[in-house]
Amino acid sequence: MAAKKQITARVLVACVIADQPFEPNALVKGDAELLEPLIKVGELSSDKSAVEYCSNELKVEAVDLNATGEDAESDTGDNTDGEE
Repeated sequence: MAAKKQITARVLVACVIADQPFEPNALVKGDAELLEPLIKVGELSSDKSAVEYCSNELKVEAVDLNATGEDAESDTGDNTDGEE
């Protein structure tokens, strides 16, 4: 069985994807079949420059919607690096 096509997209409006809330300028990575309908209605953008802007200028890391358990990014806001 072939692997599903994965895409990375920039969140344009506050929305919920796969039961996770996202704010504008977040990056999400997931199956094309999940994200493409949201791109078509204008909630996400897969435009290369939009994704690069968030990644390079805003230093945002993509949230992998397919990650589970320990692979999933924590959204608790806990400071684990010891810096304020």
